[in-house]
Amino acid sequence: MDGISKILGDKTLDKPRNKHIHSEAHYWADVISSAFGERKKFGMYLGVIKRIGVQRARQIFGEIQESNPSNPGKLFVWKSSQRARDSRPEPGSDEQPSTNSKQLT
Repeated sequence: MDGISKILGDKTLDKPRNKHIHSEAHYWADVISSAFGERKKFGMYLGVIKRIGVQRARQIFGEIQESNPSNPGKLFVWKSSQRARDSRPEPGSDEQPSTNSKQLT
């Protein structure tokens, strides 16, 4: 009968795991920076992903991969900033920020 370590030893992965990737945002920042050939800008991609969310970052990454642009890093940052601009109210508009506090009368 074989020992458990011998059985599990045969099932190890070929690719070593990166110890520094410990969240989904870190994983996608690593994937995106590697795909765009900008490994030194990992921190920038991580910041963008934390700001816009993992789901939106994955969507933008997919769009960029389909379009095959000449500078995908700039396009990624531009697309991530566009959504933030679209969701903000225009300056001088009548929209007031909502408050949850009771008004004193």
